[in-house]
Amino acid sequence: MTTEGPSARRKLELASLDELLSDIRRCSGGCRSLGNWTLAQACRHLSSTFDGSIDGFDLTQHRWKRRLLGKALLRLTYRDGIPPGYTVDPALTPPPGLNFEPEFARLEQAMVRYREHRGKLQPHPLFGRLSRDQWDRLHLFHAAHHLSFFLPSPAPEQA
Repeated sequence: MTTEGPSARRKLELASLDELLSDIRRCSGGCRSLGNWTLAQACRHLSSTFDGSIDGFDLTQHRWKRRLLGKALLRLTYRDGIPPGYTVDPALTPPPGLNFEPEFARLEQAMVRYREHRGKLQPHPLFGRLSRDQWDRLHLFHAAHHLSFFLPSPAPEQA
């Protein structure tokens, strides 16, 4: 993890769902947000996307992009990243005033549900139908994008 560029966002790659939760916990001990959301809002958004991969999303938007360009857009997203401020569906934008602990618990619950789900996963609103491995990778990539806006406070030195 490093800070780069003018925005000083973290360069973050997550290898597992456990690493995702560990990073959020580390940030919950104190962090500075470089974006417009709180850590609680990021947790709500991420839990909504984990749930959406099981329950489904609103697929009325981006229909032609999804059908014609879905997989190409997914490759471009992995290559170029997710643009700050871009949203696939405004309904996934979390409300202000959320508290961290309940939202973190909600995210943990959504992730357990996702891990234990053995049925078919739903199409992504922009990228279309994805395999389980593709969804796993996308969830981690998406979470890393949002968590890159949070700079954890340095741990206090032990005497």
